[in-house]
Amino acid sequence: MNKTHKGTRKGFTLLEILLVIAAIGILAAIVLVAINPNRQIAQARNAQRRSDVNTIYKALEQYLIDNQSYEVGGTGINNDVKNVCKTGTEQVGGATSCTGKADLRVLVPTYLAAIPIDPAGGEYTVRINSENNRISVSSPDAELSQKIVINPLPPTPEELIQEQITAGTLIPTGTQQLVLNRLVYKNNAGTQTYIDKATTTKTCPANYIKVPGNSMYGTSDFCVMKYEAKIGSSTVAATTQAAERPLGGLTQSDAISACNNNNTGGITGYGLINNAEWMTIARNIEAVSTNWTGGALGSGELWRGHSDGGPNNWIAASTDDTQGYTGTDNIAPSIEKRTLILSNGEVVWDMSGNTWEWLSDTIMGLDKPTSPGYFLDLSSITGYTTTLRYDLVRPSNQAWDSTKNMGFYITGATTGGPYAILRGGAWWPQAGPGGSITAGLFTLNLTGESFANGMNYAVSFRCVKR
Repeated sequence: MNKTHKGTRKGFTLLEILLVIAAIGILAAIVLVAINPNRQIAQARNAQRRSDVNTIYKALEQYLIDNQSYEVGGTGINNDVKNVCKTGTEQVGGATSCTGKADLRVLVPTYLAAIPIDPAGGEYTVRINSENNRISVSSPDAELSQKIVINPLPPTPEELIQEQITAGTLIPTGTQQLVLNRLVYKNNAGTQTYIDKATTTKTCPANYIKVPGNSMYGTSDFCVMKYEAKIGSSTVAATTQAAERPLGGLTQSDAISACNNNNTGGITGYGLINNAEWMTIARNIEAVSTNWTGGALGSGELWRGHSDGGPNNWIAASTDDTQGYTGTDNIAPSIEKRTLILSNGEVVWDMSGNTWEWLSDTIMGLDKPTSPGYFLDLSSITGYTTTLRYDLVRPSNQAWDSTKNMGFYITGATTGGPYAILRGGAWWPQAGPGGSITAGLFTLNLTGESFANGMNYAVSFRCVKR
């Protein structure tokens, strides 16, 4: 007799089902990460960019062979980065004007079937690489932190700095401080971090001090006169001695000649200080806490130097840098301290007050910041130009003005020119807006030679050795 045995059959337990679901989820996540559709799409766009950049480059090189010039489309390609204009009937959503851009339509159809457009709708860029005089073509919209460029340009100081920040070897901060032996700070808008050396190995002549360069102003380490200059006439070289009073009665051309006359006997590199070098020094000084009456960055005011008319003349300095009130008829804690300290410990005399100082730069009236009025607080300047943008005029903090002893802006005529530039202010209590004394580290006078003709007894200068 056959017997049928019924076996027992189990289903999946809840725990087993949950474990299977979890495993499937993990595997799905791994697959999604591995595939990463967004990354795949970005890689595809980058591949298109590489192809486009290569196509533009080859077309321009062939155009150069046939025409001996990169001057395509009448707009030209030079050392400035130019976007490739998208204007053309073959383009979608293109601009209506190529003003300020590289118009490559002349390459179509002989060298290009159509002007390539970035897959995301942007524009490629072209520029002459000044290192080898070859064309550089790049895709500024490249994704995944990739650089897509043919014949790349040498990195700028800011790019090198940013690479160090990304790598973690430099730490950006909103407050001036020393990081890895470099001075770290942000510009007035807080949008760009600049890191400059706090020390320099530059060798300087007697009575010159070392100044760390500043990438924002394109300055390398240089030497500047510790004291305001003196010359016997415009035909002899400038000297700088503590015991001497600066010699007034000089035009800008006198100052330029005097500094250039130091380039003798096989010694070269001397010249009259320019505005970029002045700002390099001024921005360095403002970041040193001991230059503030409150002993901390932004606390109190910056020392202002000899500026109250007592005595009513320029005065000599001292060989003792601890005697910053020498000749001023004042003692500590008067605001008229004539010495300011750089981040490397060097001391400079009379960058603010005592005498106005010529710079080597000139400016046209139309290039001056378009501010209403003649005698203005720095905070009242509006309409900055590319010739004198904010960072070429004012301190790093927008809130710092005459109440912090930063100085004033004297506009002069906004037509004609060229006008020479004066900075720093002088000894007399020439009152600015609100009765404030004019002198200050950032005081800027754009009245030029017409000012000197009336008050040239209060104008001096200082040379630099680059």
